[in-house]
Amino acid sequence: MAKAQGIAVSPSRVFFEGAPGETVVQALTFSNTSNMPFTLRASIKDWQRDSLGRKVYFPAATLEHSNSNWITLSTSTVTLQPGATQEVMLTMTVPEGVPKRLTNSMVFFTQTKARQSTISETPQLGVNVLLELGVQAYHDPGALAVGELNFIAFEDFGITTAASGPVRRLGVKIKNSGELNQDAHLRFELTDMTTGEELPVSTVPIAMLPGAEQWVYIDADAGLDGRYLAVAILDAGSSYDLKVAEKELTY
Repeated sequence: MAKAQGIAVSPSRVFFEGAPGETVVQALTFSNTSNMPFTLRASIKDWQRDSLGRKVYFPAATLEHSNSNWITLSTSTVTLQPGATQEVMLTMTVPEGVPKRLTNSMVFFTQTKARQSTISETPQLGVNVLLELGVQAYHDPGALAVGELNFIAFEDFGITTAASGPVRRLGVKIKNSGELNQDAHLRFELTDMTTGEELPVSTVPIAMLPGAEQWVYIDADAGLDGRYLAVAILDAGSSYDLKVAEKELTY
């Protein structure tokens, strides 16, 4: 589910499985739990992730793994009164002769409000984006290789400055060897090899597109002193083996 300011849409990820030439439909359910009405306008963009896993957006139908042109919606505008729900039908028509690979796009539902420009003496209308919900739309043609997530690097990047101040930054690089989108959790453990004390480090959720390589950074105390064993544990779910990477560190 994707939600913001009392309005939500479910599901937030849609997987179509139609064969070439088929038309398949999925329902999106919007709900408004706030005390004010909302009007959202639909648009579609292409997207991919950068080397840190952040989404980067592009005009529709510009990336080779795009399915933006295959998608239509039952309405381009969603209007919800307080407490109301509404269904929007998301339709995908799969073209004949397309390569057999996972494709994706992002369907945005955006609330906007006109504003009057105060920059010049001449009144001009602009647009303020108040909130935006995104639904990831995938097409899985079937029989794609699941593959695995694997560690391909484990590095100590030294002292760097974060929002909280100086930190010691560690990073692992992960590769998705499969042809499908993969979700996982990455857990770090840091142990003082002299005392056996374990230092708490957060768990990080990750999502990777097919064939992607992605760095995940973890920040530790900049004042670490001694010998430490850093362990990264990659958990992609019960269908996969845990992957473990280790690195000894001396500060």
